[in-house]
This record gives sequence, structure tokens and C-alpha cells, in this order.
Amino acid sequence: MLRWLANRLLRLRTWWALRLGIWRGQWRPGRVAVAGVLGVFGPFNSHTWRYSLYAPPDLDDGEAAPLVVVLHGCRQRALGFAFAAGLTRLADRARLRLLCPQQRRFANPYRCWNWFLPQAQRGDGELRVIRAMLDDVAARVPLQTGAVAAIGLSAGGGLAALLAFHLADRIRAVAVIAAPPLLGSHNLQDPRDVMKRGLMLPPVTALEFGLRACAPLAIIHGADDEVVHPSCAEQLQVQAIAALKRESIEVEPAEAPAAAATVTDFRGGSMLRLRRIDVPGLGHEWTGGPGGHAYCTRGGPPLAELCAEFFRDAGVFRA
Repeated sequence: MLRWLANRLLRLRTWWALRLGIWRGQWRPGRVAVAGVLGVFGPFNSHTWRYSLYAPPDLDDGEAAPLVVVLHGCRQRALGFAFAAGLTRLADRARLRLLCPQQRRFANPYRCWNWFLPQAQRGDGELRVIRAMLDDVAARVPLQTGAVAAIGLSAGGGLAALLAFHLADRIRAVAVIAAPPLLGSHNLQDPRDVMKRGLMLPPVTALEFGLRACAPLAIIHGADDEVVHPSCAEQLQVQAIAALKRESIEVEPAEAPAAAATVTDFRGGSMLRLRRIDVPGLGHEWTGGPGGHAYCTRGGPPLAELCAEFFRDAGVFRA
């Protein structure tokens, strides 16, 4: 009973914090219309996706700043996740903007991003929605050149990983937490089997659609994740290295110590191209933020800080 009451109070605090942010003008709504995108119930001829754009209170509209795309997981809402994960706090400190897309319930009844659909695996589908949002934001505020990154959790991590492979020309770096690997032509296989049991797909799946690039990618996974099997991180790592080799980049691993986590960096020359972080004791959740939202826990490893450190090391921004 006490635990339930504490969770309710945390969620109420999150609700009021978000409303206060809107009243102070930190959150701005946006929308894009994109036709022909597949959902779990079929294609949409023309539908509108909404997003929210967060900016620190002291960041002027005319000032160029880095942008981070924040992709929520299943049963989450864009604004609630960004606040509960501590990403708005990160944005305030690093003076960057957050682009927070909201999945449509009609596209997926659990508000999961449909990363597993063949359309998305090919670089289309809901990736086209993200492209449209990036264009819309760029028309509203100036973006700092070469400073666009993405973060995703779970299903949002699956879509963010696809951004790393398919939008490497627009996304400078991507950090995924509890993300599934690419399915490639194995789209007929139930993606839940891949996520829960960690079925290993052939590494060539990363190259089946002509993928020849991969933006710098951080793969963060909890050793106790019972929703997305930890071996999915290994699978995604193999796929990323395969794509990087197509860029004629020699990737060499290098151990990088971190508190309460095992970190392995893969560099191409002097550039950080891939970082693998395995966190012992971490389940299927985002930790280290204010909490008060589904799959977001107040205590635990500071995942927002791990993402920020990766973006800094990859040369996206200083945080």
C-alpha cells in the first residue's frame, strides 16, 4: 500500500512538473502529416503525428543548439518519459533541445514504436515520421551543425537503432537502452521471440537493405532485463560492426572502466564508433531520473549521464 501511494505521488509530481513546464513556455507542441505509414492495423493514407519540443528556459528561439530525439517505450508518453528519465534536466544543464515524438495509439494500441515492421526495417515507415519531424523542427528553430542525436528505450530503442543505420547522414550519434536488434528479412518471425529469448539472427541482416553506414552507437543493456533478453545487445553490436566494416573502418575494441558497469569501446582510428555498456542488476527500466512514469525508476545507475557522456565522447556536444 505504501509503495503504491509513493508511486502515485511520484506520478502526480511528474504531472505537475510537466504542466509547469508548458506554462513557462519550455514545451512547444508540433505535428506532422505523413501518408502511407504502416501501423499494426494496416496503412494510414494520411495521419498526423504529434511531437513536443523542449527547450531550456534560458535558450532563445534564435540560438542554434544541439537537438536530441527522444523515443519513448511501450505504455509511455513522450513528455512524461523525457521528464521522468532526467532528460529535461540534462537539456537544461547542456543547453540543448529535445524532440519528443508521441506514438499514435491507433498505430499501436500499446503506443510502441513499430520498429519490427518490414517498412521500418527498410528505413521507411515511422522513420519517415521522424524525418518529417526533424524537418519541421529545423524550420522552427536553428540546429547546431552536426549536433543531432537520438535516444530510445525498448521499442523506442529499436526505432532509434534503425535511425543509426538508415539516417546516419542526419543523426550524428544514437544511444539505445534495452533495444532489440535489426530483424532484416526475418520480419515474419515473432519479434517477441527475439526480444524475450534472444534468438541470434545471422549478422548479415544488418546489410540486407544495402546498409553501408552506421552512426556512432551506444548499446546500453541491463543484465537482469526479462523483457528484452541481454543477448539482444550482442546481436545489435555484431550488426553495427558489420555495417561499420562496410564503411572500410577498422574497428578495434578497447576497455573503458565505468562504475557499476562493463564498458567496451570500438574505435575507427581516433573516432569512437560503438560503445557497449552492460549494467549488472538493471532490469527493463530507465534509472537515475526523477521517476514517476512507467518503466522509469528514481534510483539506480544514471542512464541519462551515460548517454550524455557517450554523446560528448562521440563529438556531438558538450554535456
